[in-house]
Amino acid sequence: MELEDPIYCLKNVPLFEALYGKNLISLGGTKAIDNMFLGVDIKKQKALDLGFGLGGVAFYLAKQFSMDISGVEVHPWMAKYATEQTPKDLVHPLIFNIYDEQGNIPFAQGSFDLVYSKGVLNHVKNKKDLFQKVHTVLKPKGVFIIADWIYPQVKQDPGPLVFETKKSYSQVLEETGFNIIDFKDDSIMFLSYIKTFLENMSKNRDYIENEFGKELFVNILEQHYQLIEDIDKKQKFATRIIAST
Repeated sequence: MELEDPIYCLKNVPLFEALYGKNLISLGGTKAIDNMFLGVDIKKQKALDLGFGLGGVAFYLAKQFSMDISGVEVHPWMAKYATEQTPKDLVHPLIFNIYDEQGNIPFAQGSFDLVYSKGVLNHVKNKKDLFQKVHTVLKPKGVFIIADWIYPQVKQDPGPLVFETKKSYSQVLEETGFNIIDFKDDSIMFLSYIKTFLENMSKNRDYIENEFGKELFVNILEQHYQLIEDIDKKQKFATRIIAST
């Protein structure tokens, strides 16, 4: 599992937090986290955060739902950062790791009730291998919850993002032993998340331009206006996927 975008580095943490919120690196803040688990009983569950970033999703879930959470990432600095940022008052200590040298999830078979991933898997080209590993670390009747973007059709693109459809997602999950429970279209809700994001950009414009450059500010702005256009034209769908073992 590799993230090719060089923006994911320690020096950019202040940028992420200015745009997304404290310890966060994806759209929507706590509203998006609550929506991701809507209708799922997660209280006191043992969970794996697949691609935990700065740790904010795990911190929120552990505090609000008394969950026992571990995480796995590709970036060693993120494991160190999330560990250092972990609130000291949590009932369960959080564990943040990186994949081992073979790219395996470093937890034993049947370790978790739940595995979740928010805004990460659109970077993963080899989902089959990863999902097989996820299936292994889940308990029988365990649940895999994904928040990701899907598209009307698969596209061949040399960039860092992977263009999956509902059909391709279903296929790879079924091939790795999962049963598809639900695809939920959250695109309309994500438009409100993007609005908040753009408000944060405007509020922090001077800081972002002074610290990271005007070109980056413009690029991020253009990307998110393009995202709004893609959602409006139904060329991209913010989707929650739930699958079970």
